[in-house]
This record gives sequence, structure tokens and C-alpha cells, in this order.
Amino acid sequence: MKIRLSYGTAVKMGLRRGRMLAEPTTAYIMLGERCEANCIFCAQRRDARKEGYLSRVMWIEYPVEVLSEIKGFARICFQTLDYGGVVEDLLLALRYVPDIPVSVSIVPIPREDMVRLREAGVEIISIALDAANEEIFDRVKGSKVGNRFTWSGHWKALEEARKIFPAVNTHLIVGLGESDGDIVGVMKRLHRLGVTTALFAFTPLFSGAPPKVSRYRAIQLARFLIYRNRGDSIEIEKGKITRISVPRELRGELLRGVPFLTSGCPGCNRPFYNERPSGPIYNYPRIMGGDEVDRALDELRGYAELLL
Repeated sequence: MKIRLSYGTAVKMGLRRGRMLAEPTTAYIMLGERCEANCIFCAQRRDARKEGYLSRVMWIEYPVEVLSEIKGFARICFQTLDYGGVVEDLLLALRYVPDIPVSVSIVPIPREDMVRLREAGVEIISIALDAANEEIFDRVKGSKVGNRFTWSGHWKALEEARKIFPAVNTHLIVGLGESDGDIVGVMKRLHRLGVTTALFAFTPLFSGAPPKVSRYRAIQLARFLIYRNRGDSIEIEKGKITRISVPRELRGELLRGVPFLTSGCPGCNRPFYNERPSGPIYNYPRIMGGDEVDRALDELRGYAELLL
């Protein structure tokens, strides 16, 4: 059985020579050779596959036994393609992983398979909504691109997963045509459900354009506030974030740049998954410097009023 390691993971493990501007804190593993799904934003999509890539990251093939050599990471994360037998392959791969917290990103699977993964040691499961409303979901990863996935089916899977796993995560991509109101509303719903949100910027692998970094900063701050139970601090008019008021007790974290760091599972920093090292940086993979925080705040203020 073969697996793929992200380029940064392979370099950090000493399996490949290379230079890293930011080390991955999670070991990223791709499982599967060909994806049966056709999500329009994905490098592994059925109808326009980019061999060896997921987003901007290159993935390198190794035998599954290499997983036993993983050390020095805070977490292991399996990125699974959609194919028959993926759960069985996962269960086999999990036999090789050391005693490190494990996350799995996977399409909706039956409850009994969720239970099997949990019993095999998976701590967090991530089932990606990607889109912030049902219409966009259908257009980018549902029936309109020939996939079997449905908006309601993904929500049901997230709800079921909450009953089985200690923690559940989802992904939302900014820049698929949603309004700020859409994405803020869905993050509030996810928070109420007890599901964490990892934000991604749309990466135009085939066509389109990435979101403006100023808008992304406002949505990052909105996410930060929602998951600290201060979603009432976000003002939206005609679908756009117009003003964000940061409570006094959260200002210190903002001024350290915490809202602009990579979001997702604990220990995940996804270096340069969405961006080139030359920038713009959407998700910072490390603690930010003072000048970087100032720049991010200036970017945010170019989109919405910020009250401190």
C-alpha cells in the first residue's frame, strides 16, 4: 500500500532534501490514488486532475510503512480522496502511526465506519462543507458537477460525527461567490453545533481569482469572535461585514495576530497551502511579527471598520 506525504512533511522527516520557510507542525498524509469526486476547486478532481498536488502543495509517494517513522509533530492528519475502500485503507494505515493525535479529513461516511475510525484511534474527524450556502455547494461540489454529495447530507454527517468523536471540524473556502453574511451565518451555526471551522482562501488552480486579502482578514476576525462567543460584535449590512467591535478582553490576542493564524485542528499550521511564500499570506503558519500584525490590521481596516 502506498501513501503520499506533503512536501514539507517529507522534508521534516528527512526523507527529502529541501528548504522550508515554515516547518509543518502536523504531518500531512494523502490517502488514495484517484478521487471519484469532481469538486471544481480541487487539484484531485476527477475531470481535471493535477498529478501529485492538492491545492499548492506537492505530495510525494512512499510505502505505508514510513508512517511508523513519524516523530516531532504535534498531530498526524490524513487527507483522504473519495474512493471505494477508503475506510479500509485508513484502518490499515492507522496501524503504523505512532502515539500522536490523529485527524482525518473525509467525505461523509456511514455511522458504523465513523465508530470504527474512532475505535482505531482517530481523535478528530473533518467533513468539509467548503461552501457557505446550499446553492454554491451544489454548484462546486454537489449535483451540478456530477457528485453524489448534498448540503443536507453533509450537515447530517457532521451532526452524527459529534456523537462519536471528541472533536469535529469542517472546512470553509472563502471566495466561491458567497456573501459575508453567508459565511458568518454558517460559522455561527457550526459553532452552535460544536463543530470547529478551518478557513481556506479559494486557490484558482483552474480558473477564477482568490479573495481579496482585506475581506479574508475580516472573515478571519469574525471567525475568531464567533468561536469566543462574541458573534454579536460583527455588523453586517446587505451581506457585507461593515464593522467589527473587538471586546476589551480579546484585544490582546488580536494585537498578537491570533485571528490571522491558520485555523483548524490543534497543532495544524498548513504552511503555504493557499499562498505562495512571496504572499499575500492568508493564513500565517507561525507567530506573527509586529510589522506583520500591523499590516494585517491595515488590510482589515481597508474592508471594514474596526473598533478597539
